[in-house]
Amino acid sequence: MARPMLLRRGTGGARPHPGRWAFVVAVLASALVVAVPMAGAGTLDQSQPVIGNGSAFVSSFVSTAQTFTSGLTGRLDQVDLAVSRAGAPVTLPLTIQIRTASGGVPSATILATVNLPAASIPIASTPAFLSVALAPSVPVTAGVQYAIVLSSGNCGFSNCFHWGFPGTNPYAGGAALQSQSGGPWAATGFLTNSDLAFKTYVAQAPATKAECKKGGWKHFVNPRFKNQGQCIAYVNHHNGKGKDDASSGGTKGGKGKKNK
Repeated sequence: MARPMLLRRGTGGARPHPGRWAFVVAVLASALVVAVPMAGAGTLDQSQPVIGNGSAFVSSFVSTAQTFTSGLTGRLDQVDLAVSRAGAPVTLPLTIQIRTASGGVPSATILATVNLPAASIPIASTPAFLSVALAPSVPVTAGVQYAIVLSSGNCGFSNCFHWGFPGTNPYAGGAALQSQSGGPWAATGFLTNSDLAFKTYVAQAPATKAECKKGGWKHFVNPRFKNQGQCIAYVNHHNGKGKDDASSGGTKGGKGKKNK
């Protein structure tokens, strides 16, 4: 694996350049960030947790997606994906997008994009779940379908990353799909009637003031807010800065300036 090779080069012979150690520390820190559940993630909403023995390819010419139907209204702030890297030569990031869905397939409307460094994704024959934080979080509505789309740049392989799946169709709210060279999305071959391994997390209450701004206050339902000021007052209270209970939507800051 890439990380042990870098570490071994620094343990004998000439002393490594300080910048090399900084790179190693950065890679390890990045791996820790995505390999453990994120602090403050919302409620587990949709889930297909079975990884199985199969894996769908993700490369520069094959994009792979899983559609899902949100069960909660709020802010999608984390997804867990069962992924692995094909080999050490893969150095380009894995691109993760949250898109709207239309007609059961991903649309061109991108709601969020995260680029995971390749070195933070383990090289393994069987993919394992990694947690990916979405910041800013994405507004979602119960009963509406969305898509998780994975793609990559040209890694020199026919497959850069793997996304695990059981080869069955245990999730009723969506399906596994692929697009080749930007072509139409379809469930063909081994992905027919299959679902990829994923989990989604939805926050129904804000954790930061930023989530209240730019109309974000409108997407929370537990509690529900009348305006941005009410939402910010709720955050202040639950961060220990306020005294009024906002659980019913009424707060001391509820009379604050309305979001325009």
